[in-house]
Amino acid sequence: MMAGVVLALMLLGPDRPAGHAIHVSYGRVAVEGKAVTIRLRMFQDDLSKALARYHRRDTVDIEARPLADSLAMAYLSQTLLLSVDGKPLVGGIAGAGREDKMWWFLVRYPLIARAGKLTIANRIFFELFEDQQNLLKVVHLGSGDETSLYFGPREPGPVTLTFKPS
Repeated sequence: MMAGVVLALMLLGPDRPAGHAIHVSYGRVAVEGKAVTIRLRMFQDDLSKALARYHRRDTVDIEARPLADSLAMAYLSQTLLLSVDGKPLVGGIAGAGREDKMWWFLVRYPLIARAGKLTIANRIFFELFEDQQNLLKVVHLGSGDETSLYFGPREPGPVTLTFKPS
């Protein structure tokens, strides 16, 4: 327990303002039948900053739904890039909410046919932070295949995954 407190203090440092010391997003991608669904989590202040910059606004209240969802989806459609079998996917926000300092989105991408190859690039917040890290766990529910992906400014992707027919 004490080691965790010491590590947290080292990461934050004595001169760091309240907030977070790392820039990271986490996501779980589920490929099932004729849909790809992503549950994406990120720090709320990073999201607000990115949306304000992207939409050339002073601020964005991410809790002001549905306007914030529309602003967020416009941003995500340019930074979270997905295609199936070479065809770009267009998604929509199916849910959103707060978890402590984090904000989550549930984004659903309908498919015309089952996915054979999924290509993905997660470039969220790369325009803001040179140390941004985006982690995705991809699960193909039909075959049970699971893969973890890492995206950073020096490794922006895309990455293509091929799924076994289910």
